[in-house]
Amino acid sequence: MALHAGDIISPGMCYAFEGRGMDIRLVFGNNDGDRLGLMRDFQAVGCRILGDFGEVEADGRRIALLHGTDEAVVRSLAASGEYDVVVRGHTHLRSIVKAKALVINPGELWGPFSGTRSVALLDTDRLAVEVVELKGTASIKELLSARAKAFDADLSKENGSHSDQDLRRR
Repeated sequence: MALHAGDIISPGMCYAFEGRGMDIRLVFGNNDGDRLGLMRDFQAVGCRILGDFGEVEADGRRIALLHGTDEAVVRSLAASGEYDVVVRGHTHLRSIVKAKALVINPGELWGPFSGTRSVALLDTDRLAVEVVELKGTASIKELLSARAKAFDADLSKENGSHSDQDLRRR
């Protein structure tokens, strides 16, 4: 599953997410003007825009997904005890904060503000996060494929087998 914390900007951006072969869920950010167009076009390529706020469950973990324009809301969600993880955006700066919930800002996928393209990978079993900088023309799909292969190799060494659910957790 991939989560996007907003500032999609243009309905035409949906084509960057098309054909990724994964469940992609997004929320709106403060720079998303044509919300109806975004919803229409992203739905057409198999993505789900959840509105301004989304609740997601992954491997038994409750995740809040929001853009995070209001810092007080982000802090309240993190302290509420309702969520294991809060995924937010807005600042365009990578950060990981451990409160009652793990608060993750993966930074920018496209890099126009910070100059750095990055994604965050969450291990739902251990609630461990790795923020990965995307260099050159590496796509998210290539990155996830490489991570899944590395995880598969590690599991094979440990016990000689794995499940699809194990691979999705990495």
